Amino acid sequence: MNKADFIKLFSIAIEKRISLFGSSDTNCFRLFNAEGDGLDGITADFYSGYILIQYFNHNVEENLKAAINAALSVYKSVPGGLQGLLVKNRMNISGNDYTEARRSEIIEGIYPEEGITVLQNNIKAQADLLNGQSTGVFLDMRETRSRLPEFYKDYKVKKMLNLFCYTALFSVHAIANNVNSAVNVDLSRSVLVKARENYRINNFHCDDRDFIYGDAIEWIRLFNKKNQLFDFAVFDPPTFARNRKKQFSVKRDYKSSLELLDKIIEREGLILSSVNSYSVSEKEYRSFHPKHWQLLMFGNESADFVNRGNPYLKVGLWKK
Repeated sequence: MNKADFIKLFSIAIEKRISLFGSSDTNCFRLFNAEGDGLDGITADFYSGYILIQYFNHNVEENLKAAINAALSVYKSVPGGLQGLLVKNRMNISGNDYTEARRSEIIEGIYPEEGITVLQNNIKAQADLLNGQSTGVFLDMRETRSRLPEFYKDYKVKKMLNLFCYTALFSVHAIANNVNSAVNVDLSRSVLVKARENYRINNFHCDDRDFIYGDAIEWIRLFNKKNQLFDFAVFDPPTFARNRKKQFSVKRDYKSSLELLDKIIEREGLILSSVNSYSVSEKEYRSFHPKHWQLLMFGNESADFVNRGNPYLKVGLWKK
């Protein structure tokens, strides 16, 4: 594919998302979504004036220079201008060079080493476009988050449990929308540090008891043992997770984990659950949930994650 072809694809992709540039509450979203926008193996995301291009296969790598030149020529015309462009190699990597290989290359502009602050659903979030595989912000959850405040209000949600919390943006968003408190559980100390930082930049109080390091499923059992109840929980596990003692698999463990979670949710409490996998169908996702739960809301990845009829994200809000 030559530069002219890339320019055409990128221009069409931006035109589809032009309204997002005018949003007053969000300045980060997907600009180009691989096969959904016409070219498998490459994505481009917008983060408050910065573009992060990621490539996932050798076919794109061979055409990367043309893609970058096309992106620069097109993205410089985006509303508000371009502060910088970064490129990250996301192809499968083996050996000891993983961390360095996942470091983005700065192609254009100056990018701050400490990362940037972006806005999503009217909350601030720290984003690191330079280091590691993930930026700290899941762009595909934007539309799901935007629908939650009405449920927080209608069901008078006060006490939240955020399992596999990552950088705790569901908690920050909930607190910004009048949920009193959130307990955040994750098996990564580094993401809990980032979660605290997201609280701080939104001017929310950080209590040590709000951030728990450990296995999410084991903590459900511990909360049950202590008769500790919540009126809202987020259950957003990775497709696979592993610690020193055991593994978690969506296919094998999702249903039993929700049955366990049911024990610590107040009557008529809410549970937001999600599966991020092409291999799990919507029908299978729904079957994982206890039969007495009522589905209040269902969705897939946000519309900027253009797909060809096969969404990977299945997310629902359930009432116990």
